[in-house]
Parts: sequence; C-alpha cells; structure tokens
Amino acid sequence: MKARFFTDITCPWAWQSSRWFKIIEEELNIPTTWELFSLAIKNKSSNKSPEMREKHNKSLRVLRILQAVHNELSNDNVSNLYTAIGNNFHIKKQPIDSNLENILVECGIDNKFLENMDNEDLDEMIENSINQAVKLCGNDVGVPIIVLNDGKKEKAIFGPIISKVPNLQESLEMWEHFKYICFNENIHELKRERFIPLGL
Repeated sequence: MKARFFTDITCPWAWQSSRWFKIIEEELNIPTTWELFSLAIKNKSSNKSPEMREKHNKSLRVLRILQAVHNELSNDNVSNLYTAIGNNFHIKKQPIDSNLENILVECGIDNKFLENMDNEDLDEMIENSINQAVKLCGNDVGVPIIVLNDGKKEKAIFGPIISKVPNLQESLEMWEHFKYICFNENIHELKRERFIPLGL
C-alpha cells in the first residue's frame, strides 16, 4: 500500500486528519507522499469574506516555501516542515507565517527557502498538485484528500474529517474502515452534524 496525502497547512480539520495518518504511516510503514493543496487557489473565484481571503493568502505564502522544499529536497523534509509549521500554528496558536526562520533551522532546512514566499511562479506547481487531487477525487471537495494505491488500483477520497486525534488502537480500527470506503466506489458520501468540537 502507498498513499498520498493532500493538505492545506492552515486547515485545522486536515491537520487533525494528518496527525491520525502519521500514526498509520509510522505504525504500518506505509510510504506516504505529502502533497500540497491550496484552498486560496482552489477557491479564488468564490465569494469569501476579507478575513478568509487574508487567511488563505497567508497560507499560500507558506505553501510556496513547502513547494520549493518539495522541488529541491526530500518528501521527509516536506513532512517534517509541515508538522513543524502545523505545531506552531495549530497547537501553539501562533500566526501561520511566524517563527519560520527558527522552524526551518529546527528542521535542518536552509533559510534561503524563505525567499520563495512571494514567488508566484510556484503557484502553478501548487495548482498542478490541486488538479491531480481533483482529478482523482472530484471537484466538490476540500482537504484532506487521501489517495491510496494497493498496487492494483488507485482511489482517492476527501476525509476523514475528525475532531480529535484517536489513540493507536482507534487509529488502526479507523484505518481498516477507511480503506474499505476509499476503494469502494459505490460509496461517495457519509456525513452528519458535528457533535464533538474540534480538539485544538
């Protein structure tokens, strides 16, 4: 089994799902490619509030750093940097574009990558990544999008959307159900009202 995990750094729901998937990746040794998805680019024509547009634009500037790292360094570097920036933003509640110099140092990544924050040439590469995810999963989706490849077929699904990161046993149980749903094309949507608040 191989996986691709598409995410936008500012999305708290994708962050929670990514922490679940890191448990799966590490416990079951599933090769996972961490891919970029920009809600700012995907929803650029949508009628969003000024606050949401500002949030998405800040996210895009940080995603450009991740894209540049993706281009020049390894998948592990992308994964580690996503985790470090996510911890700073989602857990420590710092602005998405704060403390980036120190974060790069902690991840063993050259600070030269900060120069890419305003490099709009990288947006086309991020958009290509979005298009790959949408081609596999459909357009009426957000993040996370997880693509699974069992060697016979490749399928993608939007989700899971979880409020809290489950423990190891629950994570493994959820993984078995998730695999079944992902590969079963007869299932395209499961949804209900949110009863458990976001655990961040």
